[in-house]
Amino acid sequence: MTPAVISDPTPGFTNFRANPFWALATVAVLLASFLWAQKFLYLLAFLAVIILVHEAGHWFFARRAGMRPTEFFWGFGPEIVGVDYNGCRYGLKAVFLGGYVKLWGMTPTSDLPEGIEEADTYRAASHGGRLATILAGPFTNLALAVVVFSWAHYLDTGAISLMAGVDYLWAVIVGTSQALWGFVASPDSYIGAMFADNADAVPNRFVSPLAQADITDYAVNAGLSISLQWFGILNAAVGFVNLLPLPPLDGSHAFVTVTEKARQILQRDKSVTVNVARLEPLAYVTLAALILLSANALVLDILFGTPV
Repeated sequence: MTPAVISDPTPGFTNFRANPFWALATVAVLLASFLWAQKFLYLLAFLAVIILVHEAGHWFFARRAGMRPTEFFWGFGPEIVGVDYNGCRYGLKAVFLGGYVKLWGMTPTSDLPEGIEEADTYRAASHGGRLATILAGPFTNLALAVVVFSWAHYLDTGAISLMAGVDYLWAVIVGTSQALWGFVASPDSYIGAMFADNADAVPNRFVSPLAQADITDYAVNAGLSISLQWFGILNAAVGFVNLLPLPPLDGSHAFVTVTEKARQILQRDKSVTVNVARLEPLAYVTLAALILLSANALVLDILFGTPV
């Protein structure tokens, strides 16, 4: 893909802002976590790298495709600190539950704010550029998972093997697929497990953030190899789940892009578009299912303990 020339409205660093209230509140929460719940701080550090790598993949390929991202943040909600650089605002927000890169024109009919030209948008890019931008996030996570799995394999065996990292990655993908299919095919078993008398009735399931924190704490104290393996598992799971063709996941945008291109070829009409906004009801269903799955995992972890 040929790099596109992007016209940035204001070169260099400008408009630095820091919110003292949210900065102090965040420091207080992090300090409390360090003093009384370090396992959650460890998990937050692992997730921070995973999120930033994922979003950096989106950001880099968006720029390559000629889009102009206007925001790149870790977190949501009130801004803690931020700075504009070459037309994009970078920074931290108070709720550390994810991150995002802001692109405009994600649907064919969405309005653009002042200062954003049509040429800067997602919808103005080529189908190849859009597909690369969307897939870059999850594939960056998968690639990082292979690297850290291979590193862990080297630490354990003394042998350098990239294929060992690929094998570990495949094992995580298979296990995640089985757990997802179990939830889809037999949700009653997950619900019924919450009323069981022992852990034997608990199906193959996902673990809640509570269990993830316990596992992260165990991994950090067990040494570099175990930490790398757990970090790789988290990376692989995030990357794979985001590839599922369900809105609002990355895979749904990739599916829409491929579908739109196929329709244009079959109908011999480059004006044909697929409006991803029509998938919004399915996005609510997907989010509801993920919330239910997370709530179920939390209840089971509380009832039967975490797997560590």
